[in-house]
Amino acid sequence: MKLNPFRYFLKRYHSPDLKPSEMKRMLNLWLPFLFNQIRIKYISDDFYKIDVVLKHTFWNRNPYKAVWGGAVASAGDPFFPMMMKQVFLRKGMPTDFLSKASKVQFLKMVETDLIFPFRINNKDVESAEKSLQKTGKYEGWHFVEAMDKNGKICVKGEVQIYLRLRNT
Repeated sequence: MKLNPFRYFLKRYHSPDLKPSEMKRMLNLWLPFLFNQIRIKYISDDFYKIDVVLKHTFWNRNPYKAVWGGAVASAGDPFFPMMMKQVFLRKGMPTDFLSKASKVQFLKMVETDLIFPFRINNKDVESAEKSLQKTGKYEGWHFVEAMDKNGKICVKGEVQIYLRLRNT
């Protein structure tokens, strides 16, 4: 018997039975997140909320001691599509997903850890579900504001997600 952790994680990731704790563990071990010092702190049971922290460390700061913009963009990009994918898996609608576009507005230098509170609501899900049922795809913009340790908003981000019903 061969054990292939990559195949196991991939299978679990596309399962409607994936637990938030499993997703959190998988993402926290994902190399791009490890290298950029991105940590998932919390995932709600219904996948409507994810809290992410971008650590301010020697490895991701620029010569001015602020976090590199690429690390900030990496922390803001993938979570909305993943949240929607998991919501629709639980509804019996497997989807392919991606971030189609993103916009990042830097309001002030990031000199501490950044906290990204990703949230979707029932209105977002209903809108996406109607579009998926009507056309088989969904494109929508979702917004997040990242705060430093002092509670000041340093970054505003917008992510356009793309979902397509999966041919199974």
